[in-house]
This record gives sequence, structure tokens and C-alpha cells, in this order.
Amino acid sequence: MKCIMLSIDDLVLSPELTRSRGAKSFEERLRASIAAVGLAEPLKVAAQGNGKYLVIDGAMRLQAIRDIRHDDPTRYSLVPAYVVDYAQRYELRFQTDIYQDLLPSQLAALVEHLHQTANVRKADIARYIGVSPPTVRNYTGLWRLLQRGGLFAQIVQLMDVGVIPSSNPFAWLRLSDWGIEVVLETSFSDGQDVAAWIDERFTMARRGQIAPFPLKYVETATSGLGPECYREDEDVRTLKRNLGLRRALPIKERSAQETSAAVIHLHRVYEQSEEPVLRAAAQSLAVFLQ
Repeated sequence: MKCIMLSIDDLVLSPELTRSRGAKSFEERLRASIAAVGLAEPLKVAAQGNGKYLVIDGAMRLQAIRDIRHDDPTRYSLVPAYVVDYAQRYELRFQTDIYQDLLPSQLAALVEHLHQTANVRKADIARYIGVSPPTVRNYTGLWRLLQRGGLFAQIVQLMDVGVIPSSNPFAWLRLSDWGIEVVLETSFSDGQDVAAWIDERFTMARRGQIAPFPLKYVETATSGLGPECYREDEDVRTLKRNLGLRRALPIKERSAQETSAAVIHLHRVYEQSEEPVLRAAAQSLAVFLQ
């Protein structure tokens, strides 16, 4: 998407693409934030062909800017905006609404429903809702946590209110029932009863009185525990972790790693095999791959 500066007078709204207004307190905080630090996230607009641009995403930000200009007309005569394809306006609006309206647990349920009930491939789901395939894989991990129930399901509920990041559910999935209790007691609740700690965090989060735990903290807290804290042994966990890292690699980098491994194996065949034909074939293929 191309980002350009547009005149405030060239931006128009459509009732079909405008969300209902939020709470008054949120609108006031949004206006104060933009007034103080500027527009951190550009609008998304589509050219209408008459010199005007239809706002696809950012109606509340636009209204905040107009309110600011009402008090000080010298401010924000131009605003940054990403220009998108007009034909995709509804699709982009839908994608934005998903992220603004659905909690992590709800997104996980949506993904699994589309995949299991409607037989939609997860790669297609990623494209439909505007996320990467690894992100859809995280939603699958959240769904598995919900299915395990107990403290695992409560972890997802803590993700919904922003206490714990939802970007690596597999850090929790690898734990056993005993392991999740150990992690929560030793690294999160500081010895407080886990159930009481969870209830307290829910209440504080809903009041906006709590900062989320960083992802790095979660990954560290769930690592390096005793074998009884994990569902599988270290070899299996290492294999799964390596497979996950491999999936995350760009295709070109992944291909280079696979080629390198193949060449090493072919050299081993050439050095150890007693079959002349096999040795010659391995040597020729290794030269070709290099």
C-alpha cells in the first residue's frame, strides 16, 4: 500500500463503512493522543475518481482530527493515508472489524469453525482475514488450549483481557497439567493461590489497572523446567520447535538450508558407499546442487 499525504477536505465517509461510535471516554482519549503525539496509524482510503478519497478505516481518527482543527485550524491540514484498491473496500473493512471486534479466543473459534465445519483451508482463512499463515497457526494453538480446559482455558481468558500475550500459545501447550500449575505459582502469582490470582488479574485488567506480561517473560517462564512439567520429552519438543522455525523461514532461505543438508548427505554417501554407481551418482548430484 502506498502512503500519501491528503488534504482533510478531500476525505469523505460512507455510512456503509463507518463503525458505530465508541464510548465518549475512548473518543476523548483518542483525541488527546492525536493532539499530543500525532496520528500514529495512517488512515486507509480509496480513490473515488473525483478527487475525493473514501475512508475505509479510520473514521474515528478522522473525527478526532476534525475536532482538533475546530479548536486550531492550523493543525492537520494534511493527514497520512494508505491508498487501497476501491474494489477491495468491503474486504478491507471486514478484516479491520475482525481485529477490532473479536477477542483472541473468538478468533480461534472462528478459524476452527471455518476449517472443520466449512472445510476451508487455513491458508485461505489467513488470506480472507488478512493475516499470515503463522498467525492462523497461533489461533489453532489457542483453540487447543481451550479444548484442554482447566488452567489452560483460563490462560486464554487472560489473553482476552490482555494480561498475557496471545502470540505464542505453544509455550503453554507444551506444559503438562502439573507444569502449568508450577509455572503460574512460581513465575506469575508469587506463591499466591492460582485461582485467586487469576480472579484478581481479571478484575484489575477490566479496570485498566494492569500491564501485560511480555512475551519473552512467558517464554522464559515456561522453559527449562523439569521433565514432569512437560507433556513430551526434550527430543520431541526440540523436533517440534525446529519444525516450527523451519515453517517460519522465507522460502528462499529454507530452500538454501535444505540444499546444504542434501549436499552434506550426498558427500557422506560418496565417501561411505562401496557401490561405484551410487558413489558416482551422489557425486554428480552434489556438484549439480552446488
